[in-house]
Amino acid sequence: MDRMPINVVVFGSIPEAILVISLGLILIGMRPPFRKIVLAAIIQGVAAYYIRRNVGFGLHILLQYITMCILVWLIIRTPIYLSLLGVLIGVTITGLIEGTMVLIIPKLIGVSVAEIMSRSWLRVALFLPHLCILSILVYLCLKHNFTLEDEIGILRINKRQD
Repeated sequence: MDRMPINVVVFGSIPEAILVISLGLILIGMRPPFRKIVLAAIIQGVAAYYIRRNVGFGLHILLQYITMCILVWLIIRTPIYLSLLGVLIGVTITGLIEGTMVLIIPKLIGVSVAEIMSRSWLRVALFLPHLCILSILVYLCLKHNFTLEDEIGILRINKRQD
């Protein structure tokens, strides 16, 4: 179990949730109002705080995915299957980027992951590179109108029904 400090929730988890939700939904062709994304992300940040306090490592990832899907479904009002798909895409991309950063950054700065996890502001700093990369991806997808709609058949079926 992880004692996530409040500054990590505010400056790490909530911005990450905004970007995960945004990227995932943009890639499935949805552009919900930003205020709804922020509301879902704030609630997700609070949920992450309590989940990580009370649930062991590994299971916390599954529970946070489930809560994020439910929040996207309830607050942004996406069909549940699009919520599951959009969040899964966002979480997968984030996991790849974050996993790479967690391997590289400690070696670059000469500090162990355990040391980073024990110092809250250092932990916040660890979020910054992958948040920047996610922000750039969201920006580029919006700027170039890039989605995965043509690549994912279930999205074409949804468009025909509308």
